[in-house]
Amino acid sequence: MALLTDGNPNDTEALRVYETAILDLAHVETIDLDAKLGLATEEISQEVLDILLGHTPLSYAPAYDYQGSIRRRLGVSDVVVTPQIKRWHALRSLEVIYRDAYNNQLNDRYRAKWDEYRELSRGAKVRAITFGIGLVSKPLPKALGPVIGVTAGPILATTYYVRIGWVSAAGQEGSPSTVTTYQTVDGSLLMVGTTNPPAGAAGWNAYIGLTDLTVALQNSTPLALGQTFQLPATGLVPGRVPGDGQAPDIYVTGGWTLQRG
Repeated sequence: MALLTDGNPNDTEALRVYETAILDLAHVETIDLDAKLGLATEEISQEVLDILLGHTPLSYAPAYDYQGSIRRRLGVSDVVVTPQIKRWHALRSLEVIYRDAYNNQLNDRYRAKWDEYRELSRGAKVRAITFGIGLVSKPLPKALGPVIGVTAGPILATTYYVRIGWVSAAGQEGSPSTVTTYQTVDGSLLMVGTTNPPAGAAGWNAYIGLTDLTVALQNSTPLALGQTFQLPATGLVPGRVPGDGQAPDIYVTGGWTLQRG
């Protein structure tokens, strides 16, 4: 699962599952949907942080509030986007969008939609808190794009689709990067590298395919930080597909911390 700090949990296409005409509304009312998705992410992130801070035991002497200080430093960088948070974000985004539409036009039809999604968002928040806020002990952020080049080799010109993912010492993998395309020339071999590994990363994986839907793992074991992956002359191998990020190690719910499993 992605981390809450990896980006917006939903995109505009996900909103269309709830509101088929949301793109038309955005066009008519000149609403920037990406900006509203980002605003909803900020609002949810602050509310999740408030929940986690409320769960953190406070000392009578603020100077000794070690756990609270750690949480303030972490923010929500270790929070996993569970299905419950993903739904909460989608409904909060629609609440924000219709709130903006109503305030622009004072149209009662938009007010009704605003009220509807506000109530749905509140319910989704309650369910997310009841289920628990998922946390990972060693968060790995979503990987940025790879560094791609070529070296001399026997393969003809090819368009490759590439993703990379950071791996921890325990073998956990963060959310892989978005797909990057690269066109090689005749007589070359694809080379893939990384840059700026995050804290907690012990290695990385290379995912390559001939289409964005056939991207697959190419290395048998995680590559070392700073190591470059070179496509062999025999070409691509049929590895596993990229994962979707880390699973929670613990859940914070109702004032309790629950261990996974």
